[in-house]
Amino acid sequence: MAAAGEHKGGMTSGELLDRVRAKRGEVETYLDASSRRRRLLVNLVVVAGAVAALLTAPAAVGGKPFTDWLQQAFHSSAPSWQFLCLFASLSSLACVIATQMQKSHNYDEHIVRAQELRAELEVLELSITSESLSTRKATAEFLKCLESGSFMEPAH
Repeated sequence: MAAAGEHKGGMTSGELLDRVRAKRGEVETYLDASSRRRRLLVNLVVVAGAVAALLTAPAAVGGKPFTDWLQQAFHSSAPSWQFLCLFASLSSLACVIATQMQKSHNYDEHIVRAQELRAELEVLELSITSESLSTRKATAEFLKCLESGSFMEPAH
């Protein structure tokens, strides 16, 4: 016979607590991975942009004497400004791609949402362990958390 207020086959508070903790672990893993990717892309944008500027500025400031000197220093038959422009263009391209990847994956928004979800799960865990919520109400809150976490990529 099921206890009053609970139906047969329902989760116990211990089972629900285990699921909440497992979901918190998934959110932590997601936050770690997303934060790492975002940091990598931001660093790539900064470094690639700086490299592009460093490759173009000396030729612009030094002019032909600088490019002639650079050509002699590397014993190149091709004009050195062509190499500078090529590498500056590649650096600039890396900067654009990294910026677009960061925007298209919505890392900033997803990280904030995952941090909110982590806090909600922590509050839910405390509510379950302190028994301030019934199992039924805690289950409903957990289902809301699952729904709000639907943006997270599935673990591979």
